[in-house]
Amino acid sequence: MGEAKRKREAVLNGPCPCASARAARDCCFVGQNWHRPATALGLAELPPASVIDRCYMKELNSCVGPISGEHLISVSVIEILQGDGGFSISGVPWLEAGEEKIMAPKSLRANCLCTKHNSALSPIDDAARYFFLSLKTYLESDTAAPRHALVSGHDLERWLLKTAKALAVSGNLARGREKLSGTFAQDDALIGMLDDPAAWPASAGVYCLMNTGDLMVNHARFQLVPWMNEQDEIVALQVSILGFIFVLLLEPLDIVTYPMLADAKYRPARITIAHPKSNSWLTLSWQDGQVHEALNVQFVQNVPQENSAA
Repeated sequence: MGEAKRKREAVLNGPCPCASARAARDCCFVGQNWHRPATALGLAELPPASVIDRCYMKELNSCVGPISGEHLISVSVIEILQGDGGFSISGVPWLEAGEEKIMAPKSLRANCLCTKHNSALSPIDDAARYFFLSLKTYLESDTAAPRHALVSGHDLERWLLKTAKALAVSGNLARGREKLSGTFAQDDALIGMLDDPAAWPASAGVYCLMNTGDLMVNHARFQLVPWMNEQDEIVALQVSILGFIFVLLLEPLDIVTYPMLADAKYRPARITIAHPKSNSWLTLSWQDGQVHEALNVQFVQNVPQENSAA
């Protein structure tokens, strides 16, 4: 057996990079490629139960009480982002402009989901946790051996949408100190988009504003800024995560309206982080039938500061 074949067999017999604890050949290695299917949430198939007015999924008629304290940003994600420091929040209507307040991760809650629907969305929390854990680890440490993580890009998109929806319906999105209405231009479609990646409009989804070859400065923060249309409806969300800048577009791309997205990478297939000793990469798998480009960035430094969400 040649060296290349031995290395391939070792990878296929080793643990799958999706962290399932299964062998790669029995999990996410399909043909010649890695593919992690989007998590099936089954929101539309939940059995009829009741309607709880404060649950933002009440239109499904499958609420099961009591109303639960939905974490505005998943606790598991906050714990990863904060590391050994604190977690501060800014940009919300109950703080002065520019003011930051250190918060306990579990205090960022709102009663906006019933217990049943909160539980049904938990798998995408797990996907986001693994993505951020891998990204933070790859940014902050250089090893001689390459590292690889695999996540469904659709799960990450839906986690960002879930986070934005919770912030919006709880009144925690603001422009300056002006509280936004929390209405999305695609409000009637949002639950379907959370449930099924195929329900997203064509060319909607994550765009990365960084370009291949950009230098990577790891800012330890999470920031979310809504983009509004003329009717003051949310049409997109600009998200800064660990130095990366993404835009989650919730409607079809119109270059005239969004010229800043003309050269952005739509749904990157892979994020490669180059260190002096090795490269590490995160594969984002998509099932939209399109070809997606990779993004390669060169790590520069960590910026020591407390995390913030906005």
